[in-house]
Amino acid sequence: NSIKELPGVKNYEVVYPRRLHPLHKREVKDPGQQEKFETELKYEMTVNGKIAVLYLKKNKGLLAPGYTETYYNSTGKEVTTSPQIMDDCYYQGHIINEKLSDASISTCRGLRGYFSQGDQKYFIEPLSPTNQDEQEHALFKHDPDEQKTNSNCGMDDILWVPEIHQNAVPSATSLVKSKDQKAWEQNKYIEYFLVLDNGEFKKYNQDQEEIRKRVFEMVNYINMLYKKLNTHVALIGMEIWNDKDKIKISPNASLTLENFAKWRGGVLLRRKRHDVAQLITASEFSGTTVGLAFTSTMCSPYHSVGIVQDHSHNMLSVAGTMAHEMGHNFGMFHDTYACKCPSTVCVMDRALSFYIPTDFSSCSRVSYEKFLEDKLSNCLFNVPLPTDIISTPICGNQLIEMGEDCDCGTPEECTNVCCDAKTCKIKANFQCAVGKCCEKCRFKKAGEVCRPAKDECDLLEMCDGKSGLCPDDRFQVNGFPCQNGKGYCLMGMCPTLEEQCTELWGPGTQVADKSCFSRNEGGSSYGYCRKVDDTRIPCKANDAMCGKLFCNGGSDYLLWKGRIITFLTCKTFEPEDSSQEISIVANGTKCGENKVCINAECVDVERAYQSANCSSKCKGHAVCDHELQCQCKEGWAPPDCDGSSMVFNFSIVVGVLFPVAVIFVVVAIVTRYQSTRGKQKEVQRPLSTTDTGPHKQKRKPQTVKTVQPQEFVILSLSCPDQLAVISTQQCFTNPSH
Repeated sequence: NSIKELPGVKNYEVVYPRRLHPLHKREVKDPGQQEKFETELKYEMTVNGKIAVLYLKKNKGLLAPGYTETYYNSTGKEVTTSPQIMDDCYYQGHIINEKLSDASISTCRGLRGYFSQGDQKYFIEPLSPTNQDEQEHALFKHDPDEQKTNSNCGMDDILWVPEIHQNAVPSATSLVKSKDQKAWEQNKYIEYFLVLDNGEFKKYNQDQEEIRKRVFEMVNYINMLYKKLNTHVALIGMEIWNDKDKIKISPNASLTLENFAKWRGGVLLRRKRHDVAQLITASEFSGTTVGLAFTSTMCSPYHSVGIVQDHSHNMLSVAGTMAHEMGHNFGMFHDTYACKCPSTVCVMDRALSFYIPTDFSSCSRVSYEKFLEDKLSNCLFNVPLPTDIISTPICGNQLIEMGEDCDCGTPEECTNVCCDAKTCKIKANFQCAVGKCCEKCRFKKAGEVCRPAKDECDLLEMCDGKSGLCPDDRFQVNGFPCQNGKGYCLMGMCPTLEEQCTELWGPGTQVADKSCFSRNEGGSSYGYCRKVDDTRIPCKANDAMCGKLFCNGGSDYLLWKGRIITFLTCKTFEPEDSSQEISIVANGTKCGENKVCINAECVDVERAYQSANCSSKCKGHAVCDHELQCQCKEGWAPPDCDGSSMVFNFSIVVGVLFPVAVIFVVVAIVTRYQSTRGKQKEVQRPLSTTDTGPHKQKRKPQTVKTVQPQEFVILSLSCPDQLAVISTQQCFTNPSH
């Protein structure tokens, strides 16, 4: 056969992967589709002169529930569809018997993707894509030197200073450190949206199916990487600008990022819920930049975005850049020499285009864990319910789906002793396999705390004794005083003017004098309560504290594009994007005694939340939560909140008091026995022959009293392990005494 040229590849070896026997019953697609894909696969091939077996497991979580695709028709109108795409041919795995190995492979038409064997990385792709077994494939090593283009992430070159944004998180987040199960250990879920510009559409011959395949392969690889951080990345939507670009894409990466963030916040987020969005562009950025993202902004409605240049024919090189920019959204920074990387190169290495990352460094893991302690990361814990997952349930994909009690991976991977890995059911005679209220495969007692209160605006949650799962997170009733009277709780938060100033301007910022807020009565660009189109509506005098936010001090650096306005000791900000409300005092902020801001009005707390005396309506020892439902106080077990939740310590109490009681009985028996011995008999003593004086005394002879045997009975008891059963005993008078 003639040698086929592969773009960007100088040398490759021809291999013929042979599929081994099926591991599980096949799954058939919808009627009319002929391809069949098994849950697990094994392929045998020659790699570097030796036989290697590639183990693959289907990645059923590639697409999120509600996945959609958007394109534009000939009139420029957006068309959104929910295609019934089954992500059945995307797999992850490893080389069997290799300690350091992973794989991200598509089997749609032949094998295409990546796998590693030790420190060596390989790429494989079909030379003539078909569905036939043992077809020709090109296998080539990953050689960074051949692909080196001196391309980098542009984050260090832009104006945003990571440290300032990191410190700009409200100070209240220091209260969020939970005694609960660490967020790092919990499963996290990212709903990921991708936008491809018009240049991408043209680059791939306007072939939407070809674009979809490339995108799915890249997301499959990103998913594989983030699973190492207990984070599942699922594609929830894709938009292709097939008619024209919806924003100005500039060689200036910073400007393009700002434009995309504005479009995403004002357009995309309003019609499609997601956690993070990235723009993939065929355009080139200035200098060596191939990617850019905001830092520590995951879940943010305005800045949870990144942009990536499609800089390589090798889709995994581009996927590595996508994973890198997402890492910045998670609060990760570029690796330094002080960071420990478990592989040749890690995701947050500054050089992007020619290295294929396979893991995260020690620094990235620390940064991510720190980010997870912030309340801004809440969107990561919205794991879809089994009923929301549209894919066919697959036992062994570590995602609990309809009909499954648990899913601990394949039998080889599973470490959960309560879960049957073959059926994804709880093992016989066990009650549970997962959840914070599940311990040693049994439900924890009702009343045991499973989620402690994070701060004064949070409520603890307790097990109900009927489920292994901890109840949903509940918060203190809205309007509950917090931060020493500086604010009132709202949906688990304690919004204050101080925190909002710190978030906007960084550490050292203070709330401006009340005289600054009086400017809100003017209705000018630097003082108003709300906007209607382009008209600024002034505040009423009573509402002045609920309009524009005025601060003093802090940094003059901003993450948002707009105009900084200062006068005297008053400082405010007018964003360029009118949809951004970051410069307006937040809802729920205290504006007076027993008053809060709601929609730029200062109203009574009761009018805002209607929660007065709610707790007095609760039975037993309960309080109202943010939804005006009754929740048990600590120490009182659900559901009635009347029984003490300390009952779960009863066995401990018995274990301590019972041995003490037994010892007390034994001591009492011995004491009585000794007392009885002393009175067993009274012996007649003779008169003393010694005269003590002229008078002589005679004593009466003493009579011997016979004591009948006394019986002491201790009932046979079930004693703790450290004590023996005390049997029936008798004490008899010894006649010789």
